[in-house]
Amino acid sequence: MPPAPAGRGRNTNTAMAGSERQSGPPFTFRSWAAAALGAVLFALTLAAAKPGWAGGVQFVEPKANPSLLPGLGGSDRRERVDPATAPWRMLGRIQTIYGGRCTGFLIGLYRAMTAAHCLYRGPAHVLISPRYVHFLLAPDQGEVKAAALVEDYVIPPAYDPGRETESSGSDWAVLVLNEPLGAIGGVLPIARDPIRPSTPIVLGGYSRDHTEVIEADLHCKVLETVRNARGAPLLHHDCEATEGTSGAPLLRRSEDGWAVIGIQIGAVVNRAGGVAVPAFTLPSLEGEGSPDRPR
Repeated sequence: MPPAPAGRGRNTNTAMAGSERQSGPPFTFRSWAAAALGAVLFALTLAAAKPGWAGGVQFVEPKANPSLLPGLGGSDRRERVDPATAPWRMLGRIQTIYGGRCTGFLIGLYRAMTAAHCLYRGPAHVLISPRYVHFLLAPDQGEVKAAALVEDYVIPPAYDPGRETESSGSDWAVLVLNEPLGAIGGVLPIARDPIRPSTPIVLGGYSRDHTEVIEADLHCKVLETVRNARGAPLLHHDCEATEGTSGAPLLRRSEDGWAVIGIQIGAVVNRAGGVAVPAFTLPSLEGEGSPDRPR
């Protein structure tokens, strides 16, 4: 039996890492929370800091080029990766009975993480029952290594899908699985040290345009740290990823192996890049960790 579920979330106060965006030309960022819900699409504008703002993140109606997928711009550096190798064997596709699809990753024997907005549906932001959420481990062209039902999940109390501007820094969730998938795929450790601009990273997941394979940008980096309306930090990066990769891990490789430095929550419109919840803001999570460390 899996260990008992954690509580309904915990908060943590963290210092900012790297640089904050204080000035410069605005760009538009599309939130996948609304896209996953089938509601009106929104976007974030990361603009110059204004009086009364904690750091320049606002929601606006997107003016996207319909011929370009969010997060890809006019180029596409994504390449297919092998789901049998680290770190990709720790990834999975999050599916609901309502048709929603996101990406997730294993952090413990019975624990996985994804974006919180993946667990809501409809314009009314109805929370989906755990029993209607599945985690498919490393699916590849119709073949699935293993699967689990979600028995429970933990969403931070600060997250509100109807107020993305204020709560985007809490757009993460821990899933409690009914099977020990971490014993099959291994787990990804969470790096809670501050992340600086220009840190090399990779980002992969199950994109809306290629749902049956993992595609990844293997040559990207952290650009800067920005703040939302509540002052919570978000990582702005230049990795190419589009809808469907919400909940995917931003990964850094070091001498110790692969580690999660952020959780993808959305994409820049009309150019490459996206925004992620920084791992250094996450509290200690029940059920996190394993003797296995991917390399």
